[in-house]
Order: sequence, then C-alpha cells, then structure tokens
Amino acid sequence: MNIKGITKWNKMTLKNSYMFRLVMEKNNLCKPLIERVLGIKIKSLSYVEPEKSFEAKLRTKGIRLDLFVIDEDGVAYDIEMQMDNSYKKFLGKRSRYYVSLMDNGALKKDEPYSHLRKSYVIFICTFDPFGKGLAKYTFNAICNEAHSLVLDDGVTRVFINTEGDRHRISRELANLLGYISTGDVTDDYTRQLDEKVKELRNDTGEEVSYMTYMQTIMENRAMAYEEANQETALSMLKDGFPAETIIKYTKLTLEQVTKLAASLHRVH
Repeated sequence: MNIKGITKWNKMTLKNSYMFRLVMEKNNLCKPLIERVLGIKIKSLSYVEPEKSFEAKLRTKGIRLDLFVIDEDGVAYDIEMQMDNSYKKFLGKRSRYYVSLMDNGALKKDEPYSHLRKSYVIFICTFDPFGKGLAKYTFNAICNEAHSLVLDDGVTRVFINTEGDRHRISRELANLLGYISTGDVTDDYTRQLDEKVKELRNDTGEEVSYMTYMQTIMENRAMAYEEANQETALSMLKDGFPAETIIKYTKLTLEQVTKLAASLHRVH
C-alpha cells in the first residue's frame, strides 16, 4: 500500500507521532523521557496508554492524546509530539482543554478537591512555540501582582522546543532533544530509543498497521471535508445562489449540487 503525502515507514523517526506512541508504549523508555523533560525522578509507571481517547459529554469536543501516563503516585502525564507548527498559536488553549478533559470524571461524587490528581501536559515541538529561543518553556499559574505566589492547582504545562538553546537545560535533556532533532545517539538512553525505532521499522506487521491507520485517517478527513462542502452548498442553495457559484466555492460536481437541490425540493 502506498499513500501519497505521508512519511514512508522506513523513514519514520521519533518525531512522527505514530512512531513516538509505539516507542513510548514501553515503560523503560517512557519513564526516562518524562524524567528528563521534567527533571524529576519517578518510582514507576502504573499505566501507559498510547492514543488515549477522552470522549467529552453531550456535544462537546472529544480528544485523543498521543500518550497518557499515570505514575505510581497517581500523577497524570499527557505527552504530545507536535511537528505541525501551523497551529502553534493555539497550543496554549489546546493544553487548557486537554487538562480539563483529563480532570473530567476524576473525582467521584462528594470527593474533596484535594483528591484531584497532579497533572502535567507536555508538548514536544520540533519548532519554537513561543519564539524566545528556549529549549524548554514551563508554565504554572502565577499571580500577576506577586510573581512569587504560585496558584497550587496541581497543573504544570511544559513546551519543549527541540531546536532551542540547550545550554540552559540538563545534559540528559539536551541529548534527548538532539536525538529527536537529528537522530544522533549520544548516550545509553538515546541508543535504546534508536534501537527501538530501527526494530519497529523492520517490523512488517507494524508497517501494515501504520499504512492502514493513515488510510483510515485520510478517508475520514476526506469524508468530513465532503460533508462540510455539502452543508455549505445546502446553505447557498437556500440563499438562492446559482449552481455555478456553488460549484466554484465548494468544489462539488454539478451532479452533486443538482441532487442536493432536489432534496431541498422534496423537503418542501
């Protein structure tokens, strides 16, 4: 199967979110990544789920996280690999929404707020999300009037820039960012990551799964695009636009527009 416009399986690296999820399924590879990014030590991970789905209630927007992790102490981590910089100005609000859905249902009825788990949202970006040249941006809720006062809401958001200045971060994190950026192996952990990536590239079963997954994603996007164009065409038909104008703006065929017009007449 060959799908135009997607990365070939034998060219996949840790930058690709699909490969990232597969590699980080392994606790022994996921745990050191979190420790290097946050500069902390974790006892152990009790739960690791790649592409975790959070379905929101009613008609609100659901999300699918790249990697959802809970450690032995109940701390939750959402880790996202982000290559597309076209949406970087929305990363802050996106992280806010991720936190809200991670917290959704976390407390049982009558359970105190003190039981709400500590959580981290981590975006590993292959671009500079804020244009300051830093390799790591960490955000907590700080009081505008007294910067030393931090709101203890248990939420920390971290944005990693793999192309940023690595002089102000730990050597371990710098090595990790170097591997993500260039594929250079500089320590034992990046060697383990590289070996896992190469192992997966040689797995024909995983290649088939990847191609099937991408085919499904592209078909779903095409279907959503088609449905959106049909909705637009229906609105234009109701407003009296001629068929040629509708075809120009929606890219639908004359046959499709004619069928939509006929469906409107049947309704009325």
